Amino acid sequence: MTNSALTHLKVLDLSWHIAGPYCTKILADYGAEVIKVERPETGDPSRAAGPFKNNEENLNASGLFAYLNNNKQSITLDLKSEQSIRIIKQLVKGMDLLVENFAPGVMKRLGLDYETLKAINPKLVMVSISNFGQQGEFAHYKATEIITQAMSGFLSSVGEPHREPVRAAGQLRILEYITGTFAASSALAACRAARVSGIGAHLDISIAEMGLLQRSYPTVQNSYPTSVFKYEGRYVMLPGIEQCKDGHVGISVLTGQHWQGFCFMIEAYDWVEDERFTTLPQRLIHKDIFQERLDAFLMEHTTEEVLALGNEWRVPVTLVPTFEDLLSLDQYVEREFFVEVNHSELGIMKQPGAPFRMSKTPWSIRTSAPLLGEHNEKTLKAFYDKSTQI
Repeated sequence: MTNSALTHLKVLDLSWHIAGPYCTKILADYGAEVIKVERPETGDPSRAAGPFKNNEENLNASGLFAYLNNNKQSITLDLKSEQSIRIIKQLVKGMDLLVENFAPGVMKRLGLDYETLKAINPKLVMVSISNFGQQGEFAHYKATEIITQAMSGFLSSVGEPHREPVRAAGQLRILEYITGTFAASSALAACRAARVSGIGAHLDISIAEMGLLQRSYPTVQNSYPTSVFKYEGRYVMLPGIEQCKDGHVGISVLTGQHWQGFCFMIEAYDWVEDERFTTLPQRLIHKDIFQERLDAFLMEHTTEEVLALGNEWRVPVTLVPTFEDLLSLDQYVEREFFVEVNHSELGIMKQPGAPFRMSKTPWSIRTSAPLLGEHNEKTLKAFYDKSTQI
């Protein structure tokens, strides 16, 4: 069997919820050995989040946990116990990477701060994920995604200008997945450096700052107070998501070439050089006139007809499929993006597949997400049998 890309990487995962587990999921799915430490009896809170098969709550059958924790081993330790802390320190000796997302200061109070752990394993890379980072006025504030979105500029820049701000991506906790991706890539860079130099590192990753990284356009835009490109405070596309005869389509008009094609597509030939509509700021000023004519055209056509016209005139147009539609969409079926995972409690379920394709050392699901404490005997038996040596 071909080795995976990260076969020799050993990871101790003290994280929970989404950001940290998504980081270690990426590593595990490319071959890393990940030992996940969970609370006894309750485990990772995502075990209680569902969705559950037949809506029956089961800590070993959460769809969210199952997605985030394929290819990992689960052990349970009470980190308030001195014995458990000794076990963690013993495990750290054989690890390349430790990932945690406790509130700043918790690891130090547990006696597991980076300074302590690097004395045990100088090559250890430790990733600390938190809402606002390890320092600063907000470091110890409690936060949920709506707070980190607000503090990264998402809320102030999403939604219609005349209405209240809108939470980006609903309740999908998009910033946590973004953070997990950045955490995985930065951890790999640090592990590579540690293998060369023999010296590990402590990575401080802020969820709010990862959100700000996605906001480069308004950051630069607002660096220049006199910029002529300041819009109404929120980014608005016109057209955007639009109603057709039988559903919705997304239309994006970004360049002069797109604008000409768009005018031909909706048979508005007199608009091709009409300065009221050729740029987005002008379309926003005259949006009532623009929208009325566009609506009249779209309500005479189906989504499939609009999609075909967009392809004909090379205008970016898309359907707006539901998740149920996406699971059987030809594009994703042909690329085998969605994968089936057979879980002992959930049965066969579909999950998103590889985030990127590697030809020689591919992504794979080797084992489904573990049951709570499934690997206690395998991993911890030796420690408890020889506890005096810990």
